[in-house]
Amino acid sequence: MTDLQNKIAVLRTVGIFAAVEGAALVPIAQALEPLSFPANTRIFESGDTGDALYIVAEGRVRVHDGDMLINYLEPGSVFGEMAVLDSSPRSASVSAEVDSRLFRLGQQHLYSLMQSEMAVTRGIIQNLCQHLRNRVRDMARDFEYLRQFNKVTAAARALEEGRYAPESIAEVAQRSDELGQLARVFQRMAHEVAQREQRLRQEVQALRIEIDRTRQQRQVDEITGTEYFRSLRQKADELRNAADEQE
Repeated sequence: MTDLQNKIAVLRTVGIFAAVEGAALVPIAQALEPLSFPANTRIFESGDTGDALYIVAEGRVRVHDGDMLINYLEPGSVFGEMAVLDSSPRSASVSAEVDSRLFRLGQQHLYSLMQSEMAVTRGIIQNLCQHLRNRVRDMARDFEYLRQFNKVTAAARALEEGRYAPESIAEVAQRSDELGQLARVFQRMAHEVAQREQRLRQEVQALRIEIDRTRQQRQVDEITGTEYFRSLRQKADELRNAADEQE
């Protein structure tokens, strides 16, 4: 297979060129610049000017923001097409995850293709719409995540203030991710704290009862130990004996 045939074969796997007729793929393929990147090589940096889009022909690339992974892209994937349309700064960095072979399509070539091939323009628009849908979906998911995360923080405040209700994070505890695990651990810890507090209250109550008994006994001992009380007891005994003698 010639280089041109290989490029055309790759283009047929790329969504934005899927509707382009076979013969019209030839000038697109001729405009592609082949590039090779060893593993862990940076392809472009976040903030770089968007002057081209890239197609993954072989290997795998990593889209990231610093050390935070955003996505992996496999053969047939396109990246960099959003920034190239208006020469805006790249919103993320892209690096080769493994040894990878890419095709680069410069901005001017892309503009020319969009003018001459309506199918390319439609493909670009469809791709951008998909990006937008994904972004909206991600924003909705992030909003829901933050809403449920706030439930856990609110539960922590409530526990500290003594008004925690276990059902307040029951929904969060159903999640299968790290936030759900955090909620379940929090529930278990809160339950253990509540049990310790209950045992402590019971122990305090028992201690109060014991203190009261001790106090009462001491007061009794203080009373019965006085000379006056002994005198009263002696008189009571004498009266009792006298009554017995009369009988």
